[in-house]
Amino acid sequence: MTGMCSTDRSVQDAALQRIPHLPLIEELDDPPTLEETITAIGQLKSHKAAGIDGIPPEIWKMGGIVLHSKLHELLVCCWEQGNLPQDLRDAVVITLYKNKGEKSDCSNYRGITLLSIAGKVLARILLNRLVSTIAEENLPESQCGFRSNRGTTDMVFVLRQLEEKCREQNKGLYITFVDLTKAFDTVSRTGLWRILEWLGCPPKFLQMVIQLHQNQQGHVRLNGDVSEPFPISNGVKQGCVLAPTLFSIFFSKMIEQATEDLVPEDGVYVRYRLDGSLFNLRRLQAHTKTQERLIRDLLFADDAALAVQKSLEKQKPEGNDQNQGL
Repeated sequence: MTGMCSTDRSVQDAALQRIPHLPLIEELDDPPTLEETITAIGQLKSHKAAGIDGIPPEIWKMGGIVLHSKLHELLVCCWEQGNLPQDLRDAVVITLYKNKGEKSDCSNYRGITLLSIAGKVLARILLNRLVSTIAEENLPESQCGFRSNRGTTDMVFVLRQLEEKCREQNKGLYITFVDLTKAFDTVSRTGLWRILEWLGCPPKFLQMVIQLHQNQQGHVRLNGDVSEPFPISNGVKQGCVLAPTLFSIFFSKMIEQATEDLVPEDGVYVRYRLDGSLFNLRRLQAHTKTQERLIRDLLFADDAALAVQKSLEKQKPEGNDQNQGL
């Protein structure tokens, strides 16, 4: 467990330097308000296991304005000091057998991370701000994972339409499907912090995101016994509501850098009309009143489908490692 959670992840400075620097969103630096705290508490899911402090979500949800105010005061104090109590960082890890393979093989178990509920409230406040400002402005339209009002059906529909329209318009179609292994654990934290900074995260907001991850320790709970702590120094924080959005931002920039130098032919152009004649193929062949859209990637969380019109098998690599993403 220690080796998996503490492996250093490299990041290519040359790739990071190509990410544009956006203006800081200064209002993100404002301390959490009581209203934000109450909203975040209301978004907690009930009947979830407590973290290392043993306080379940129902305590916070039913504690009323007095308890909510005390938690708000604590979070504001942490915000101003730029530091968090260790309990709000740490995690308890329990293992669940996947019901396949030998039980003696550790790879056949799934780790479930239990976090402090108070830390989850802070993470939810950060997430609510991040989604409404940076995430929705920077995530590509092709990413349908971890986003409201989007789902797997959207990407399945797009992929089927892509196949159908390429056949109708006599275009080639080659698709590579990519599934990342241990995606959340392989994110470079150093690279992620720099990306967030360059996308407009101001110092105090970014510091709170870092504090939820920095110096984090894990404890394995097995048969009622808790192990000695071990460091968790890589990847986004498992079990945290921030993790999916942070990963999506990192992954989208990785795909963006990997495809930045591709020529326009390295993708699929789909021609369409906006006059309601969706199924009139003859009208689609006209040179007027039609538009084209370049589609290169279809993303759902850590899964990706990369599409091109012609096989890239015989194309020579450019020999530039800087284009391999982050």
